[in-house]
Amino acid sequence: MSAARSCPSVAEQILSWCAQTPDAPAVVQDSHCWTYRELERVAVSLAARLEQAGVQPGQVVAVTARRSFSLVAAWMAVLLRRCVLLPLDSSLTPAMRESMIAQSGAQFDLIIGGVDVAVRSDASVARLSEVLQAPATDLTVPPPPGPDEPAYVLFTSGSAGTPKAILGRHRSLAALLPWLRSTLKITPADRIPHLAEVGRDMALLEVLLPLSSGASLCLPPPGRLAPADALPWLARAEATVLHAVPTVARAWLRAAPDGIRLPKLRSVQFSGEPLMDTLISRWRHQIDYRGEVVNHYGPTETTLIRCWHPVTSLTPGAQPLGRALPGSEVWVEQSVGVRAPVGTVGEIVIRTIHGTSGYLGADAETASQFTFEPEGEVTYRTGDLGAVDENGLIHFHGRLDDQVTVHGVRFHLHGVKAALEAQPEVEQAAVTTAPGLNGRPPRLTAHVVLTPDRSQVPRKLRAALLDHLPSAAVPGRFVVVEALPNSTTNAAGNTDDQGEAGTLGTSLDPRGTQPAGHRCKDILG
Repeated sequence: MSAARSCPSVAEQILSWCAQTPDAPAVVQDSHCWTYRELERVAVSLAARLEQAGVQPGQVVAVTARRSFSLVAAWMAVLLRRCVLLPLDSSLTPAMRESMIAQSGAQFDLIIGGVDVAVRSDASVARLSEVLQAPATDLTVPPPPGPDEPAYVLFTSGSAGTPKAILGRHRSLAALLPWLRSTLKITPADRIPHLAEVGRDMALLEVLLPLSSGASLCLPPPGRLAPADALPWLARAEATVLHAVPTVARAWLRAAPDGIRLPKLRSVQFSGEPLMDTLISRWRHQIDYRGEVVNHYGPTETTLIRCWHPVTSLTPGAQPLGRALPGSEVWVEQSVGVRAPVGTVGEIVIRTIHGTSGYLGADAETASQFTFEPEGEVTYRTGDLGAVDENGLIHFHGRLDDQVTVHGVRFHLHGVKAALEAQPEVEQAAVTTAPGLNGRPPRLTAHVVLTPDRSQVPRKLRAALLDHLPSAAVPGRFVVVEALPNSTTNAAGNTDDQGEAGTLGTSLDPRGTQPAGHRCKDILG
């Protein structure tokens, strides 16, 4: 594994483009546009106001906002001040928002863009309805951040319990952006959309990659972007490089108007869930896409992306996760410290010089999953199951914690999901469990999205599954749904199948018959 090389901070990378191309479009939303000069003016002014209010480098600043010009300026201002960014989605419940602020230790709470969120009565909150008119003020630019200095706090999805706060590092994030810029051949001519939920790890890359590359960041219209509107908007925005979660991309395709095309799109990266060959084929066929397709993988705990796989030829079923990025190593262990032979399933382990600092306020969990080495390398036990093939590619095989036992047979829910999605009539599937009654084994329910030509579960589905699974692993109940919820994706990039079985759609049987006390200064007046 190669040693880390120093590179400019994220803020420095953005400011370099503000100097090189001040009149180029930086942020666009429909007919509205900020140039790099305008972005710098607003961000520097806001950073100066943070400084004047006593916000010090290294302090956590919570930013609650919708996708907007104001959000972009606020994130840049926090990084310019060398503070720690805590991005919070405006749709969070008050209890969840307060919990995240308390866990992160945020000293300042910045609410911008006219967002109306509930706050505790004993907390003073910094509000700014609009940063566009912020007065120009001189900023004392702090020295560059140190190698392990924190840059951001992101939370896991909480699919396995309470969401955990992950402390990301300036150096790791700053090193990832130039690698992506080079690998994806990003230029100032590119237009990159920001569609991920605020607070998700991919939102950081969607916002920071274009701005650190001199490209244009494209914001969708205010409000929720319905699946039927997503592809038409991407076409109007002339998006060239796109990230999507497979579940979301499927929803876009199912709702898209006939004949939709994305003529400017040249690269699409998928992550967050297993990427199936059927989705790639449908993506290419339905929108006549002929550009690059990439599958990438990386838990939030390891700075967003650690494996990369350009899909040049389709692998039946799920596509490989790929190979490790420079400065990282990825392998599979069949037991702690014992690497698995080729083709043997075990736990995926990641070692990287571009790691995070672990979980905030969870020392025991950090110690059990992270190893911090003297030279700066961080090793993380992912809890994901995988195998290495004869070509050195990592393949995903589910989660250690999705193992269940039914009638004495132990199996992983991911294997059941994979068997379902291998059936020609099934486009997508999720498998949930419910406790058995009176001490009986857990009950399995399959939630399936069928191909457009199907409305009922095929009568031969159970028999087909028995060709691949033990009878104990075949679900006893099938539910047809139009689409799986977007919330099924957790922070590690896996499907969280813990939803309530009866709430997702129409039930069918296997025969196809319908049955902190934080304190924040008022810094913005």
